[in-house]
Amino acid sequence: MGSVSISIIGPGALGTLFAARIAKSGTPVQLIGRNQQALDSINAGGITFEVDGEIDTVGVKARPIEQADTTDFCLFFTKAQDLMTAAESIVARMPSAHLVTMQNGLGHGQRLSAIVRAPSMVTHGVTMVPADLRGVGNVETHGQAKSWLGPFVREGLSSAAEVLDLLCRAGFFVELTTEPEVRIWNKACFNVAMNGLCALVDGAPGLLEQFTDGKRLAHEIADEVISVGLAEGVQVSADDVHGLIDMACANHTYHKPSMVQDLQQSRLTEIDALNGFVSERAKQHGLLVPKTTMIYRLVKLRERSPEFWASR
Repeated sequence: MGSVSISIIGPGALGTLFAARIAKSGTPVQLIGRNQQALDSINAGGITFEVDGEIDTVGVKARPIEQADTTDFCLFFTKAQDLMTAAESIVARMPSAHLVTMQNGLGHGQRLSAIVRAPSMVTHGVTMVPADLRGVGNVETHGQAKSWLGPFVREGLSSAAEVLDLLCRAGFFVELTTEPEVRIWNKACFNVAMNGLCALVDGAPGLLEQFTDGKRLAHEIADEVISVGLAEGVQVSADDVHGLIDMACANHTYHKPSMVQDLQQSRLTEIDALNGFVSERAKQHGLLVPKTTMIYRLVKLRERSPEFWASR
């Protein structure tokens, strides 16, 4: 297999971590973002990353899309609501690049396949890797979490395997699957159950563990989402989803889901690609998902709170 190159789109926690570890492995990588000040900082000082207490620093090229080099692969870690704007800019600049999404949310593979030359140019999947951004170019992770990748259509299997090899050489634990939708839905069920709930109570999984009615509510929301996934024809694993909820509540006591951080910093959230997507698909199948939909409506309302108070 020849040498390949990759762009990481989105210098958030996961994008920063993946860029650093890929650079450390020797694969040519560039980190693409919009904040020129942050890009300048990374270009000047590299990325400092901590893995289970071991700290390292590596140089990484950081650029806006307009100045990006053409690469073989583009791995997206933008917020769900920013995906298509970023992807359309990437396709315009790198029409032959293979697009890869491991973001939270549902429907990303379908959206990306609509803007490339062929659906075989899309790989989608999910990662359970935890990452906490301490500042620009400074990220921390722990544990050996798993990721899954697979082709959007079977003709893209060889390209998906190439991406997987690249990530494994960078130290990530990635499995190739011909049914990535199952893994994507499993994590989405967990995220729909946990993220909006934690965001609304300004909490973390440990809060749900301490007040068990909160954890019970998360499991009830998960059951709603699982029913929609099954109606979509995806063999979601209820045991895996509920096990993830219990594990997070017991072990990720003070981990702030990204949705909590977004609301704390008056940013829009990924709720449309999670609870919103599930609510819409539930309607198509004639299913009722009242808790999922209520969380969706409340988070959308909460997103507008800063704007409301600023208008006084």
